[in-house]
Amino acid sequence: MLNLLWYAGGVADYGHELLFGTFLTPAAGRPGQVVELAQRSEQAGLDLVTFQDHPYQPTFLDTWTLMSYVAAATRRADKRSYLV
Repeated sequence: MLNLLWYAGGVADYGHELLFGTFLTPAAGRPGQVVELAQRSEQAGLDLVTFQDHPYQPTFLDTWTLMSYVAAATRRADKRSYLV
């Protein structure tokens, strides 16, 4: 059974605010570019800056360290990590 607050025309509304953002690849070879993309995402008015978290992947930056650095380099955007 679907637990929806509103359903019409095939579009569900679960009562959550819709957020938009970026899903950045934390490439260790270009850490400055990752931070710059996060800043540009914020400047573009996006709500989220997200990163994939694969600690076994040696070509990626450490996600928690990256999120801390990006948090210091941005003001508004919400930072999140996703394991996909």
